[in-house]
Amino acid sequence: MRALRLDYQRSNQPVPWLGLVLLVVAVATLFATGAYYRALNQRISYWESKADRLERMSRQHTAVLPALTEQAARAQVVEVKQANQVVRQLNLPWNTLFKAVESSGGKGIALLSLEPDMQKGTVSISGEAKNLNALLNYVKQLAAREVFASVYLQNHKIQQADPEKPLHFSLLAYWKGSAP
Repeated sequence: MRALRLDYQRSNQPVPWLGLVLLVVAVATLFATGAYYRALNQRISYWESKADRLERMSRQHTAVLPALTEQAARAQVVEVKQANQVVRQLNLPWNTLFKAVESSGGKGIALLSLEPDMQKGTVSISGEAKNLNALLNYVKQLAAREVFASVYLQNHKIQQADPEKPLHFSLLAYWKGSAP
C-alpha cells in the first residue's frame, strides 16, 4: 500500500481563471450600468429644466394677454349659448320620437312632415288619413305614447279634388324629451 501524502499548506495553487474572468465581466458591467445611469440622469435634468422654462414662459404669456373687449366678450357668450343649444339638440332622444310617430300610424295614415320646435317643446305633424276613424285612432295612439305629454288635432280638411277624398290633417304634440 502506498502512503498518502496530505499537504495542508499548498503553496503553488493554480490561478482560478474562470473566477477572474467573471470578476472582470462583473466590474465592466457595473461601470457600464453606472455610465448609463449617469446619462439617464442628465437627460432627465435636461428635460425637467426645459419643462420649467416652458412653464415660466407660458405664465409670462398669459399675464401679457390683453383683456377681452366688451364686444368680444359678448360675442363669446353668444357662441357658448349656441354651442350649448346644439349640444342639447344632439342629446335629445330623436330615435324615440321617430319610432313613436312611425309606429303609431296604421294603414290609413300617410305622414307628410314632422317639424320639431325645440324652444316650444312641440312637434308639428302633418299628413293624410284615409278617413276620420283612421285619423282619430292615430291621434289616440300618439297620445298614449310616453314620448308625448299631449297630442292635439289642430285642423283637418277633406280633399275634395281627390277621388278617394282623404283627410289632410295637422297635429300638435307636446314632446316630453324637448324641455329646455
